[in-house]
Amino acid sequence: MNIDEEQRRLLPRPGWSDATEQYWKAAGKGELVVQVCDNCGYHRWPLNPGCFNCLSTEWSWAPVEGTGKVFSFTWADYPIPTDGERNIAVVELDGTNGPPVRVMSWVVDVAREALVCDLPVEVTFLPVDDEVSVPVWRPRS
Repeated sequence: MNIDEEQRRLLPRPGWSDATEQYWKAAGKGELVVQVCDNCGYHRWPLNPGCFNCLSTEWSWAPVEGTGKVFSFTWADYPIPTDGERNIAVVELDGTNGPPVRVMSWVVDVAREALVCDLPVEVTFLPVDDEVSVPVWRPRS
């Protein structure tokens, strides 16, 4: 999926810190990663310096399946995108260890009436520029 220049200007370029740099670099290569505890293997998001399961501060990035389901969503009507409405969705990822991992993004290629909780989705990457992409979701076929 590509966006036009006007839409691209609406997207802030993801800034990264030492902690998030690998996340954004992975997304730029078309890979979805989340933080994983090196001690117990629990996945987690958002980032956290310590594991809520075993309290270890050792962690790394781990690729995840890139599938999930819509946990919650709303529609944002301002600013009005040039291609129609924009939703804000929380997606619960498949195949993670520990409590459910939920990420916030949006679902593309979906009509307002078709976006529902528990809708199966898969990740796709929206290029911001030649280096950075933003993980977004689309309904699974």
